[in-house]
Amino acid sequence: MKKTIVAIAGLASIAVFSACNNEAAPEDAVVTVNGTDITEAEFIESLKETAGEQNLLSLIQLQLLNDKADEIGITEEEIDQEIDEFKENFGVESDEDLLNAITAQLQGQVDLESKEDLVNEFVKPQLVIEKLSSEGVEVTEEEKKQLYEDQEESYPTQVHARHILVEDEDEANDIKAQLDDGADFAELAEEKSTDSASAVSGGDLGFFPEGQMVPEFDEAAFSLDIDEISEPIKSDFGYHIIQVLERRDSYEDYADDIEQTLIQQKSKSSADVFSDLVKESDIKIEDSRFEDLLTPFEQTEEEPTDEEEEAQG
Repeated sequence: MKKTIVAIAGLASIAVFSACNNEAAPEDAVVTVNGTDITEAEFIESLKETAGEQNLLSLIQLQLLNDKADEIGITEEEIDQEIDEFKENFGVESDEDLLNAITAQLQGQVDLESKEDLVNEFVKPQLVIEKLSSEGVEVTEEEKKQLYEDQEESYPTQVHARHILVEDEDEANDIKAQLDDGADFAELAEEKSTDSASAVSGGDLGFFPEGQMVPEFDEAAFSLDIDEISEPIKSDFGYHIIQVLERRDSYEDYADDIEQTLIQQKSKSSADVFSDLVKESDIKIEDSRFEDLLTPFEQTEEEPTDEEEEAQG
């Protein structure tokens, strides 16, 4: 979740300005104060003076990223997968609920009116940044194993479990009997579990290490075999029926996670990606007020900025 939320926040300023679509004529009034019109042209001029650089930079970023999306061939399958991850992270199922959730997350800064807005303003740019930042990055098996050895405490034994929680022991025994007879665990969790946070996802608790849950639950969960369903386990919360779905306890179990960690460590920052795009693109700034806007992004490693030259001299 964290990765996606951060990505959204990073692109928020881009979407704020690209989403604006005011079709008013320059001479039209935006507001009238005591009989005096403040026109569209005056309003836009004020925005240019107060926040023009950031606005223009955001629009340039968005344009470059969408151009690159066409060039590198972002597929519909990749877009759909990214949207599915957004939905999972926000706990929603429909496109409309996702748009509302993102708008709420950004505190109303952006009003996404359609799935197309979401794709063009968030999904495609994010996919381009991810692809370009990790382009050419290679991770060896030796590097992965070395990281695991160096940070083994970061990869503890974990189980992926789900549970059904009820208050009454008799009800817990009845549910266990239904499960033994082949009833669907997820359906019963959604219907019966008093743990509302996990019930909506079929009782799924995700992966967790030893010591995170209450002792009675913890002991039972880490003693079960994969797919085994426990007898009712009493805790201060009631009676739990637990099923373990997966277990992680070796390098092989964490290999994919370790690889992603190393890729992220070796990848370029989004600022470096944008700098590369600026250098390879044909950008002409027509307004002299913003003629130096892209100078920091056009510098090479051998060319210090004016600020660096002043600091050195």
